[in-house]
Amino acid sequence: MTPRRAGATIAPVTAPPARGAKLPERGLLLGGSAPDDPLPAPRDRLMAALSVVGVVFLVPFAVHDFLKGRYPLAAAIVVVVVTLAIDAFAIHRRKTPPIPYALLLVPMAAAITISLRTQGVIGAFWCYPVVLFFHFVLSRWPANLLSIALLVDATLMVHRYLGMRITVRFSVSLALTIVIINVIQSIIRDLQGRLLALAITDPLTGAFNRRHMDDRLAEAIHVASRGGRPVSALMIDIDHFKRINDERGHEAGDGVLQGLVALVKERSRQIDLMFRMGGEEFVLLLPATGEAEAATLAEELRASIGGAPLLAGRPVTVSIGVAELRAGDTRESWLKRADDAMYAAKEAGRNRVARSAAAATVPG
Repeated sequence: MTPRRAGATIAPVTAPPARGAKLPERGLLLGGSAPDDPLPAPRDRLMAALSVVGVVFLVPFAVHDFLKGRYPLAAAIVVVVVTLAIDAFAIHRRKTPPIPYALLLVPMAAAITISLRTQGVIGAFWCYPVVLFFHFVLSRWPANLLSIALLVDATLMVHRYLGMRITVRFSVSLALTIVIINVIQSIIRDLQGRLLALAITDPLTGAFNRRHMDDRLAEAIHVASRGGRPVSALMIDIDHFKRINDERGHEAGDGVLQGLVALVKERSRQIDLMFRMGGEEFVLLLPATGEAEAATLAEELRASIGGAPLLAGRPVTVSIGVAELRAGDTRESWLKRADDAMYAAKEAGRNRVARSAAAATVPG
């Protein structure tokens, strides 16, 4: 018998809900998906490199245009160089770039327009790196909208100054460039999604793994300390799981784990997060949920799991500990209180919900 853990109260066991009874609608975020913008994290690093390359290669063009008397074009290039240099210096010093990347598009568009008018087809060549630049500094849809706008504007300018023959070749090649960039970014997003799923999910059950749990709990503590909204955690442990493995085999045990996660997914909100601690133990994180409400949900889950056909010929039950985040809690102390409550439920006879001692909400 596991020794009783102090500081927990036992919630009474209630009968499972009737078959077909609908519990509160909740969905569970169990897997990671790739963001629409595949370059948020490395963007500053890419911009630092692009800024250095831009300064090195654009300065000679600015000097050349100035010596040739193309002062408006030289001035537009100088503005681009200066803004790139300022942002690169800020990134090098690990500071936020003072000039938003999107503002760089203004002098770039001006430079292209002037170059098309003064240099003909040579100016059209600059549309290709600018389209690439759009997709480096902006998320997908703004980048595509600006790329299409540039395509339309540049096509009209090329047709006006260079004729139809060059216009057709230019517009088709630039459109193909935009399409190819989108295909490459789609592949990157897909690979990001797969890598994210491998990094943060448990391969057997699809619940988040312990590494991801540590990050999300720390984030929940930070958010609660700033906003004062309650957040609770459920420690869920399958009763007599070793006996299931010993008597039915590990394949049956794996099926119980998978079925439990699927059931919790069906009964949870999208903002709730489930993690596999290890073995038959899980943690369910409940944002914006006080301990009383979390205990009610825990009782609903306990009853639903007990009435679900997770294992042929015998019911599967769980013991659940409930703990709301307290002022001054660390990740470890918060989980320990939930764990203590779960062990109190075990000692009281299993198939129960236990709450931790009276909790204090985190102040704003």
